[in-house]
Amino acid sequence: MNTKIEDIDSCKKKIKFDIAYKDYQAKVQSSYLTLARQVKVPGFRPGKAPMSMLEKRFGPNVKKEVMTQLVSERLAEVIEEKGFRSVSPPKILEVEAEEGTDISVSASVEIVPDFKINDYSKVEIPIEITRVTDEDVNQAINYQRERQGTKVQVLDRPVEDKDFVKLDFNGTLNGEAFEGGKGSDHIVQIGSEYLLKDMGRQLIGMSVDEEKDIPVQIPENYSSNKSIAGKEVIFHVSLKGIQKNQLPELNDDFAKNIEPKDKFASLEDMKLQIRSQLEEHARGDAHREAKKIVAKKITEMNPIEVPEGLVEEQIKHMVIQALKKGQQTQNKTEPINEEEIHVTDSQKKEHRENATQLLQQELVLDQLASNLNIKIGESELNAEVNNMVRMLGETNAHKMKKQWEQNGVLARLQSRIKRDKTLDAVMKEVQVKEEVVDRKEDIDNN
Repeated sequence: MNTKIEDIDSCKKKIKFDIAYKDYQAKVQSSYLTLARQVKVPGFRPGKAPMSMLEKRFGPNVKKEVMTQLVSERLAEVIEEKGFRSVSPPKILEVEAEEGTDISVSASVEIVPDFKINDYSKVEIPIEITRVTDEDVNQAINYQRERQGTKVQVLDRPVEDKDFVKLDFNGTLNGEAFEGGKGSDHIVQIGSEYLLKDMGRQLIGMSVDEEKDIPVQIPENYSSNKSIAGKEVIFHVSLKGIQKNQLPELNDDFAKNIEPKDKFASLEDMKLQIRSQLEEHARGDAHREAKKIVAKKITEMNPIEVPEGLVEEQIKHMVIQALKKGQQTQNKTEPINEEEIHVTDSQKKEHRENATQLLQQELVLDQLASNLNIKIGESELNAEVNNMVRMLGETNAHKMKKQWEQNGVLARLQSRIKRDKTLDAVMKEVQVKEEVVDRKEDIDNN
């Protein structure tokens, strides 16, 4: 097949090729024979209708279908032969066909441009590992003490921060009750995320059996009841009880009794193990941040033009994700019809830069994965699936995997694993500079 490739730009190719008339004619005849066996023509047994009659009745449709099929097949052959990574189906530009002559076809296709990754072995990547302090260790131990604590009644003082309080309350907005504004024998901890800060501050200092009206400014992003979000309401509160969390004594017995028991041989052993765990966590966080840096640096070293089709597709994805996030904020549950989403010019302008940068990085990492021969084994994928299933509280991993395979989640999971493995491999080839540093707030306080 005579084929010519013209560069329109780095992402677009113009493909020209001929289809031999004899191939076209043979395909047409074959289609008529198939059609003869399938259709009923009055006065003729199946498969016995004259070719001239079939051509008269079905000729235009048959020729159109044959032409479409041949052009599509030949284009696919060229794209595969040339190793083009097309980002969308080819567009037919022109078909020149006269009876008895070869057919000339021209089409355009948008592809991912070929590029080579520049040497990155000399790239320096700083890894700043946050220093674990005695205070960090003590906070972790105090968290365990809180969990091991027992609640005891407080009778000799008013409410203090961190106390557990038992309340009756009745909320009103402009004198009218509102949904969710009434409760009885409600127990909550002062300073916890389950109590509005504005209310918690005003409960401090109250005594048992005391009643008072508390004005509370509801946050703008309050999702439990949109009708009161951003408004001031009044809660009439009756304090019925105070409890405090009595912590266990800090000694070897405390350390030994933390579940699972005998994990720690002593309090000193507990401190050493917790410090080691915190340091390992800090190192992991630092390496995850470093992988973001190396991905950005190598992408900057290898600037490539991103096909416009991919950019538009990514922008639409970003617009849809923004809409879904907005729905979650507003507690809306109706599904978004992604096919009907129209991306406006202002949305294209808003998201274009981020979309382009994200795609550039994705293409560079994909090329790196190919260069480094990164593969994702079935066992690796299954392990990650099982891990996610456990986190979601599901029990049937096989069922979830099938479901994720259908809705695209499995492909995204596979892509994430491949990205992580690629960056792990790259981190072994760059110049890593590890440094233990103090937290910014610790520096600011000195």
